[in-house]
Amino acid sequence: MKKVFAFAAIVGMAALASCGNAEALKKLADSLRQDSINAANKMQAYNDSVKNAMSMDSTNAANAAAKAADSVKMADSMAKMKK
Repeated sequence: MKKVFAFAAIVGMAALASCGNAEALKKLADSLRQDSINAANKMQAYNDSVKNAMSMDSTNAANAAAKAADSVKMADSMAKMKK
């Protein structure tokens, strides 16, 4: 009988302890969820900025190559004019 009473007392204390923190746990879970959303947004912004920077680098390289090709064409046409 003592064992049954002790078991019931332990189960009762556990039930009371778990009910008391429900709101605090919910607030903590909401806070953690919002932190995860904020971290994901920051990561996406970082990835977007890296992608944008890489795109600009390739655009600048293409423009520089086009200018070099134009310079070569201009030099060739000038050389042909001198002949």
